[in-house]
Amino acid sequence: MVSPLVAERRRLARLFDDDLPPTRAARVFQGALALLIIVNVAGIILESVDSFDRRFGVELWWIEQIATAFFAVEYVLRVWASTNFQNPRYRHPVWGRLRYMRSFFALVDLISVLPAILGMLGAGDLRTLRLLRLLRMLKLTRHATIFNLLWAVFREEARSIGAVLFILLLTLTISASLMYMIEGEAQPDGFSSIPAAMWWAVETLTTVGYGDLVPTTVVGKIMGGVVSIVGVAAVALFTSLITVSFLDQLRLRRAALRTAVETSLADGALSAGERAALEDLSERLGLPDTEPQETLETTQREPRVCPHCGAALSGARPA
Repeated sequence: MVSPLVAERRRLARLFDDDLPPTRAARVFQGALALLIIVNVAGIILESVDSFDRRFGVELWWIEQIATAFFAVEYVLRVWASTNFQNPRYRHPVWGRLRYMRSFFALVDLISVLPAILGMLGAGDLRTLRLLRLLRMLKLTRHATIFNLLWAVFREEARSIGAVLFILLLTLTISASLMYMIEGEAQPDGFSSIPAAMWWAVETLTTVGYGDLVPTTVVGKIMGGVVSIVGVAAVALFTSLITVSFLDQLRLRRAALRTAVETSLADGALSAGERAALEDLSERLGLPDTEPQETLETTQREPRVCPHCGAALSGARPA
């Protein structure tokens, strides 16, 4: 017989485990948590306004205490329930919990409460600790499927992105060194060293061009024009690389959803459980809410074909 403590830990694991399809209780909890984070972060921002802080200082203090207590309890419960998560790395009662505490989102949960605890203990600069509380916004990325899609893009294109960044770094170093040689004598205050010239290179490569540091010699202006063109080309290359990879990931995920829809329709009918599973899959893949229904309707309209010869079969696909 399962003890009440173990049963409660399993229930919490079902609520907290990000690898499982979210239940109704998990959705409610996630919504309440997101609302609390938004209110808390808004309070942190508004308390930097002296007039607002003087008028609503007590209310902001209570919001901070409630949020800190909630985040602290949530962190402790997540660590306690981690041994019942789907990931087998967390199964050990000691080492599993330690592995979970080193995971990305567990560190985010810890960071969300650490500044407040350090502030209560009188450690660190108060203003710095207040700003660190803004890192609580990272907790919102836990259930944002769009970030999973972006991480997949970065993983797939890591080599290409690294190559583009290396080219930018190389161009930054060379252009700053050349500009230091060209403009160093004409503008000893602005281009006093290669690191100082790197500021000009950064704002030129990124096409920002604040105008606080500009070349005055003819050769320097020509060099500035070349660096600007290289910066535009590098930004365009990086943008197109991310865009193409993003579209490829969407295509692959839509293909995975389509395969799941065709598998569900193989027996000629789509049950309520299969429809719910397709909706959960679509959500985990980061696709729009209407994607399962649209894919289902498209699949049902297509004629059936023989898997051996490819010949069209008579009759429409069953709804």
